Amino acid sequence: MTRWVAPVGEQLQFLVDWLDPILSRPGLTPVPVHELCIELGEAEDAADFEPFDALVGPVRATPDGIVAEVIPVEPFEAIVPGARPLVVFARGAATEPLEFVASEAVIVSTVVPA
Repeated sequence: MTRWVAPVGEQLQFLVDWLDPILSRPGLTPVPVHELCIELGEAEDAADFEPFDALVGPVRATPDGIVAEVIPVEPFEAIVPGARPLVVFARGAATEPLEFVASEAVIVSTVVPA
């Protein structure tokens, strides 16, 4: 099985800049902007697709870091069956549950093996 991701890093620069005070908290390790991607899941192959728009957010703190779900889910499931699209902005233990009304639109044009 191959783990598939959609690189979208540079498209999220504005959101990362806005989140900087949260991402720079002690105990968190921010993911560099150029490495940000939409994590899809595992499959033998990824299906071909036409580029489409997606919305990253809202951003929330989880026990594993700062993440954002991506919608709509259906185009991602067509590429990788069972996909649960997620962007990880920072890894590490978030000390308190938080949700940020912050999101950003991206264009998904490629999917690559992680």
